[in-house]
Amino acid sequence: MMKYLLMLLTLLILPTTVLATPRLQAETALFNFGRVAEGSKTEHTFRFQNTGDTPLIISKVRSSCGCTAALLSAKELAPGEWGELKTTFNSKGFQGAVTKKVYVYSNDPDQQKATFRLQGEVQKELLVSPRRLQFSAGKGKAPFTGTINLRNDGTTKLFLSNLKTTSEELQAELSSSQLEPGKNVQISIRLVPNTNKSRYAGYVTLHTSSPRTPTLRIPVTAVLSNSN
Repeated sequence: MMKYLLMLLTLLILPTTVLATPRLQAETALFNFGRVAEGSKTEHTFRFQNTGDTPLIISKVRSSCGCTAALLSAKELAPGEWGELKTTFNSKGFQGAVTKKVYVYSNDPDQQKATFRLQGEVQKELLVSPRRLQFSAGKGKAPFTGTINLRNDGTTKLFLSNLKTTSEELQAELSSSQLEPGKNVQISIRLVPNTNKSRYAGYVTLHTSSPRTPTLRIPVTAVLSNSN
């Protein structure tokens, strides 16, 4: 009889033992920030709960890149307690579809690394094409000419000013100082390189009224072989 009582007691205790674990349950693990202008910052707070029976301990938080900052409200949550993961995505330097991940490591035995995602589309306000102007020809082909196209993909008119080059060999001319949304302007380039050089490297710089892209710096290079 005692043997059967011990077996029954073991069966009654076993489920409690199995359930005595922490559980990280996210309210939602994905945030879609939609379409944002390049250079803007997006903030979002993820919420999660310890649905287990023992304290949930967060050992570390790691993001997929330095552009996604993460701040945790607490590193230990009692059973039933809620926690917050505050994130900030800086879209500067990004373009097109973007997905960034933040990983939360904990003592949840079934999910030691929980993944939270931020995704959306970054729209660059000022498109530059080409982003680098390259010439490759003999010195006898000089002067070299080319065109850099600027397109306003934003929603407000942009004003362009202070067009400069880094040397007298490089000349630049702007077709218009105003750039309407959805429109294009051109920078005409003329390069008359020093005949004593085998290579040329310089820049065209331009100021804009965009708070997200206040300055453009466009490289212009040339390889000057001896062939004609």
